[in-house]
Amino acid sequence: MGLNLLIPEMNTKPTSTKDAVISILTLEWPLSLRNIFFKIKKQYGYSSTYQSVYKAVKELCETEVLTSKDKRYEINMEWIKKVQSFTDIIETNYYAKDRSQNISGLKESRSGEDMIVLNFDTIFDAEKYIYYFMKNELFKKKNDSVCFQLNHEWRPIFYLRAEYNYYKRLVEKGHKFYFLCSGESYIEDISKKFYKSLNIKYKTIKTNFPNDALIFGDYFIQIFIPEALKAKMRECLENKDILKLLEEVLQKKTSIKVIIHKDSSFASEMKKQIISKF
Repeated sequence: MGLNLLIPEMNTKPTSTKDAVISILTLEWPLSLRNIFFKIKKQYGYSSTYQSVYKAVKELCETEVLTSKDKRYEINMEWIKKVQSFTDIIETNYYAKDRSQNISGLKESRSGEDMIVLNFDTIFDAEKYIYYFMKNELFKKKNDSVCFQLNHEWRPIFYLRAEYNYYKRLVEKGHKFYFLCSGESYIEDISKKFYKSLNIKYKTIKTNFPNDALIFGDYFIQIFIPEALKAKMRECLENKDILKLLEEVLQKKTSIKVIIHKDSSFASEMKKQIISKF
């Protein structure tokens, strides 16, 4: 299936007959060729002939942008997934290409041959960077083990459908996820259920870690959160206070240090240690 990126801009008049067909079918489906033709005329005041609409629909079917059943047409969901995956890759590649410059919330950075040290204003800024960094790396490969070692897990309560699909696609690429978390709040229990619904391994252990860690590929990433902020996070999670968690923890101006080590043997050993606990 060719990708054929024919994505009309929403709320504007389409510039081609194919754009018009796709625009109509994003709002109502399935439609017969005759319905598509008259809706294009009415919606956009198009002067296209019935033959030109027929030709556009036929070509969109040939390239698998559209599917048909009983001569009624709709947008192919597989094409939509390909577009989504393609735009994800573009977004992550562009975001992560220059990893230590022009990053939102980045206070300072320094790097060596196998290590990058980043200092962020907020937990949210650090998490955003790590999220894109991980996506950029994992979409390039298959069958990796991705290990998290966390004091607290709060991320799923802010996940949108995009994050849900992101994990699904990575699992489909053969990546296996392991979460070790010391937090036992109600919200963390919900997080556990969310991950397990995706066949992602999640285990609660009675161990407080000196810092959060993420290991995948050849990377071992440490995230250092001030102790006072960790205590506040624990309090908010235990009290189910999402607004306070957002305002007084995740967006609070502070200093969040992220250290990215690139060492294949060290990363491999850390993965083994974490996976052995499951």
